[in-house]
Amino acid sequence: MAGSAAVEAVNLRKRYGEVEALKGLNLRVGYGEIYGLIGPNGAGKTTTLKCVVGLLKPNAGRVSVCGWDVVRERVNALRNVSYVPENPVVFQNLTVEDFIKFIISLRGLAWSDVREEFEDYLRKFKLVGKRRALMKELSRGMVQKALVIAALLVRPKVLVMDEPMAGMDPEAQHVFKEEVRRAVEGGATALISSHLLDMVERFCTRVGIIDGGRLVMEGSIKEVKEAAAGSESLEEVFLKVVSGSGR
Repeated sequence: MAGSAAVEAVNLRKRYGEVEALKGLNLRVGYGEIYGLIGPNGAGKTTTLKCVVGLLKPNAGRVSVCGWDVVRERVNALRNVSYVPENPVVFQNLTVEDFIKFIISLRGLAWSDVREEFEDYLRKFKLVGKRRALMKELSRGMVQKALVIAALLVRPKVLVMDEPMAGMDPEAQHVFKEEVRRAVEGGATALISSHLLDMVERFCTRVGIIDGGRLVMEGSIKEVKEAAAGSESLEEVFLKVVSGSGR
């Protein structure tokens, strides 16, 4: 497998006009991890993920996926990635099934190769009755389900997901976690940004805390708890680290 890490960012910097959103961020996600990226609003989480999936070009530094440079080797890098954005923009007048077929076709996959798995996902996410509904008719949680199904169906090496469970009911959240675990057990890697700290603590194998455009702490859940003066929960770690980061 190419590269020493599934996702790697080195000295990543990104500006929006006069605002520096990322200030030399360094991030490394190993193969087979479920990595949780957490931080306060405006910390740089979404900007980081957009740089990883090639939606934003960094002003400095580099980012790679499976060893491929996202800027210089864009096609090779991004063929390994599925992305679920925080604020999805979808084709409103496509049905759920046609939207997912469209995503599958963009990745050069045959519908016949994924149809059985698609039907299984519809059942698991309780979307069987919505397959012919237009995307614009769906609730936020249902849109997220459709996006997650599309992301999983292309069988990526790296799943990049920004608040993927937004609007999902508890049952769908459970299914989401089970299916991401199954994908990782099958060889994928997951990089997930979330404000759901309890979920991150129970679900992710490693966590990074970003604040002020920099990664201020990372490690396993056990390691970050110990580093933050023996904190008993990820929420406690988060509050200690963010309050002391000098934002």
